[in-house]
Formats: sequence, structure tokens, C-alpha cells
Amino acid sequence: MNVENDAIRWTRKLIQIESTNPGKLEWDIADALEMEVQEVLRTDGACVREKTKEGRPIVMAAIPGEMVDKELIFICHMDTVPVADGWSKDPFGAEVIGDKIYGRGACDMKSGLAAAFCAFLHIAKQVQMSGKNPKRTLKFIATCDEEGDMTGVERAIEVGWIGENSLVMDTEPTNGEIQTAHKGRYWYDLKIHGQAAHASKPEEGIDAIAGMAYTIAAARDRVNSLPKDDFLGKSTIVFGEIQGGIHPYQVPENCQVSVDMRVTPQFTAEDMKRMLEEAIRDAAEKVPGLTGTVKITGNRPPVAHYEKSELLRRLKNSIQNVTGNIPAISAFSGYTDTAVIAGILNNRNCVSYGPGNLAQAHKQDEYVLMNEIHRCADVYYHLAEEWVCKN
Repeated sequence: MNVENDAIRWTRKLIQIESTNPGKLEWDIADALEMEVQEVLRTDGACVREKTKEGRPIVMAAIPGEMVDKELIFICHMDTVPVADGWSKDPFGAEVIGDKIYGRGACDMKSGLAAAFCAFLHIAKQVQMSGKNPKRTLKFIATCDEEGDMTGVERAIEVGWIGENSLVMDTEPTNGEIQTAHKGRYWYDLKIHGQAAHASKPEEGIDAIAGMAYTIAAARDRVNSLPKDDFLGKSTIVFGEIQGGIHPYQVPENCQVSVDMRVTPQFTAEDMKRMLEEAIRDAAEKVPGLTGTVKITGNRPPVAHYEKSELLRRLKNSIQNVTGNIPAISAFSGYTDTAVIAGILNNRNCVSYGPGNLAQAHKQDEYVLMNEIHRCADVYYHLAEEWVCKN
């Protein structure tokens, strides 16, 4: 069996193990990975399991190298989003039709997990059989809760599995591109406070919903006027949930909205909080007397593109060697485990490269093309072999 065939087999095996979040979560996947990797590690290797504060598992396997300060890490999440209605295939059947494998997580990201895991296994077997010491350390980390609050990667950082100078690649679906940068993901709870009154005498009240409407419009205008980033493009704002009022015949006293901002690197969460507070002041000019508050509920900082990244250079070389093509380089539209690592540790060697297309992720009848798995498994193996064996 070669790394490509093993990656196909493991993709199907992992799809058949449900790990929905919320749902069954990651324990069965962690057990399967841990059992397999323990068979191929030398006595100086490591396979370690840790838990988040919620008790969910993360797994790390390591092939230690002579240069103890040099490590390449494949990081992959074990969880998937839940299964919604509308599937025409068994979401856990891993059915092969033509050149596609169907199932929940096929694209995001059990195929990427399988390809990276199999590359790691093949390198571990190679090291075991050769008796030679690897030049540099190779690690595989499987995280939990990436589709939630990302507590798994935070725990991996906390226990020291990843450092500022680690070379870290996640295997999210990138459609053949290398993706290196992320907009910041800032969340806010915005509240507007007015004064209740009878709807027949609105002049005696302060309409909080009207005030929120003006606030939303002012905030959108301010975000739309922010300068574009040459690599990441424009900052965006979305108001995902809104609540206000208690009765149709009463001037509403309160209104609350959730705010999601995806913001380019020059702006912090505090910067954007101040911008929302300015939007409230704009609204107060339209609805005199209203007040408001802004609370930061999520702060994932932006990650800039670093052209001089060692991992970027090595990965480009491996892709060219395997495929004969020069890969495109772009930004990742969402937020990944590597973005958390880059944001917390100021790590400049974090990238995403994996099988599938993000447009397929989280949808009904999710699938991945088998040739995508073949390509990525070969690239991962080439990257890892060059890292472990070459000077």
C-alpha cells in the first residue's frame, strides 16, 4: 500500500466514525488515531493525549529529530459540523461514486486529516525501518472543537506542543491553493437602551429599535469606508441576531444585536469597539436620549501574509515537485487552528493547504474528489520527507 491508497482508505474510515460538534464529538476518532500511530513509532517517539477543560481529547504524535529546536507540525481537527436535513447520501456511509467520496467531513476535513496522518505514518515507518535518526522533528496533532470555540488548539498551545518557531500547517480544504492569512474575527454584543411609552404617544418614549436601526446603518457605513488590505481585501460586518421590544403597541425600551466583524490586520478588537460606540453616538443624534453599550465577546486577531515564511517556501517547493505546477497563494476566508496559533504565539510559519474546496464544506451531500486526496497525500509526504531526511 502507498500513501495515496492509505489516505483514501483512512478518509472513508474517518467519515464512518461520527464526530459531529455538537453531537458525538471526537473520542472515537482520537482512539482510532492513537491506536494506529502507536504501532509505528520507535521507542524514542511520543504519542500523547490531553484534554480540554471540557474533557474533550486532543492527540499529539512526534518523531523526534536531532535538531530539537526544529519541528514541522501537521495539525488537523477531528470534529465536523452536525448533519442537517436534505442529504441524499448516508452522511456516515463514505460512499464512493465515480471520483468522489461522500459524507459529513469528507471535505472539512477528514480527507485532509487522513492524508496528513498517512504521510506521518509512512515517515514513521521509514524511520523505524532505517534505524537512522531524523534530522528534524515531525509532529502530527489532532485537535477538537475547531468547529466550535477552538478550545482544542488553545489546549495544544497551553501544554507546549506548539511554539512560536514551529512550522505549522493545517489541512483545511484550499482548492489547490496555499492560504496564508486570515481576517480577524471579532464578535460583539451591542445593546441600545431607550424609554418605554404607549405606541400612541411615541414622543413620550425613546425608540430603542429605531435607535438600533440607525446604529446598524452607521456601523455599516463606517466599516465599508475602511481601507482595503492589499492581500485580504475589505473588512466586513454582519448583524447575525437581533432582539427588541416586548409588545407591538409599546415604544421599545431595549434592543440587542450580535455583531460579527471580519477585519484586516491594521485594526484591533478595541479599535472596532470604539467604532461601534461612535455609531451609537451617531444614532443618538437621530433618536435623542438613547444610550448604548458594546461588549467584546470574541477576539481572534487578524493574521497577515508573510512572504518570507520558511514553511511557505518549503511547501511551494513540494507542490511544484509533486504536481509540476506553481501554486496560487491567497487568504483563507474563515478562521482556522493555524490562525489561532499565529494570533496567540505570533508564529509566522502558519499556512493552510488541503484537499477539497471550501465551497463544499458544511453542505448536504458533502464530498471530496479522490484525486485531491492523492495530490495532498503526496505533497505532505514529500514535505515531511524533505524535512526529516534532508540537510
